[in-house]
Amino acid sequence: MLFPGFKLTDAYRFAAAEGLEAEARSIRSMAIHPGFAKNKRHVPRKAAFVDLFESKGLMDKFVEQHWPTRYTPAGEKRRQSYLDGKALHDQLLSGEPDEDEIGEAEDNPNGDVPSDADLAAFALEAHLRDFIIENVSKIRISGNKLCLFVDGGGRNGKEYPTDVGPIDILAVDGAGGFYVFELKLNRGPDRALGQLARYMGWVKIHLAGDRDVRGVVVARAINDKLRYAACVIPKVTLLEYEVEFKLNDVGSMSKQPSNALPSPHAEKS
Repeated sequence: MLFPGFKLTDAYRFAAAEGLEAEARSIRSMAIHPGFAKNKRHVPRKAAFVDLFESKGLMDKFVEQHWPTRYTPAGEKRRQSYLDGKALHDQLLSGEPDEDEIGEAEDNPNGDVPSDADLAAFALEAHLRDFIIENVSKIRISGNKLCLFVDGGGRNGKEYPTDVGPIDILAVDGAGGFYVFELKLNRGPDRALGQLARYMGWVKIHLAGDRDVRGVVVARAINDKLRYAACVIPKVTLLEYEVEFKLNDVGSMSKQPSNALPSPHAEKS
């Protein structure tokens, strides 16, 4: 079975051959947060190469030479795992605690080392992001129907790369207006709105031009701190999400007809 990812050595050589040796050196020397798992420290670098090759229009050439599984379900999943890992790493690397996070940091004896709760929150954020993307056409902002943004190079608005960090979700409406989504699961209101403002500014300068740019904060609960901050920032919408779990009785093997065969994917207890 072919490996779903690619080798860093291949990415370094390919970048140098395409005149991107300086960028490759920068990726090789990039700082890795000490709290990031040792066996995953290649992930931010691979994600940086994914962003680099896609932004330069070289991904298809790299795939042809070094990543044959890229356009398979396993390859797509691996690509997204690289980007998700880099997003977590960047959050660890650049996140100074705000007032909402100071108490949590004081209670954490490991300091910079991410806790199980941090990793669980990040995983939940990825699931929330994917759910919103799958249902973005059902979301109405000021009555406008949305769809996921796709740029001229074919890159879609999921974890859209910018010079100031990846945008969680970038969508557009029928008139071409942009909607920058910021998912707030483990960030305080000041940090969430600060990031959102930076992303909105980048989209305005680099993509939107005369078109409208709006921001959307999605959180489990919108507190007063976030409401006060958002009320003076124009064109920002606050959305709360709900998580619902449902359990269905699927019966046991003894309840199935005697001639029924177990599914080949059935789990063994």
